[in-house]
Amino acid sequence: MPPLKPPSEVRAELSELIAAAIAETDDTRRQGLLVLADHWSAILRRRKAAEEEGGGMQAGI
Repeated sequence: MPPLKPPSEVRAELSELIAAAIAETDDTRRQGLLVLADHWSAILRRRKAAEEEGGGMQAGI
């Protein structure tokens, strides 16, 4: 399994997805990009919660 992306890279991915969604003219594609951004956001939240609980990024998230 490849190493997990650091939070800074995940935030960069989020920004790119949101920027692409804003510029997108196709509603279906825009919605898909926003769903992907939401998934990345959820991953960040879970990783942060795991780190705060002491599990770190090794918690399988």
